[in-house]
Amino acid sequence: MSAPATYRCNHTRSVVLAAATPLDVDVPIDGAKDWTVVVKNIGANPLTALSIARIPLALPAAPVVATDGIPLAAGATLPAIVGENAPVAALRLTLTSTLGTTVSLEAGGA
Repeated sequence: MSAPATYRCNHTRSVVLAAATPLDVDVPIDGAKDWTVVVKNIGANPLTALSIARIPLALPAAPVVATDGIPLAAGATLPAIVGENAPVAALRLTLTSTLGTTVSLEAGGA
């Protein structure tokens, strides 16, 4: 029997988005080599924009605009954002909802 995985990062939080106001949220990855981030809209209105910037252990990378699954309807979950053999310090998610909503973020990695 193998030993249970030891996680470098384990992060859960919810953020409230004001209408039409982009919000930067740093999700700590803490140098994990393999990681997953899940974005779920737990509010009543769509998440209408998302960009993702990797904050490497050295210099930050330019953000990438996510289009798959956007707009994200109320109650829906985006496909997981996955890094494999890609250690980073954090991911900076810039979240926007035209009408305002609440988003749940979960991250884990080893």
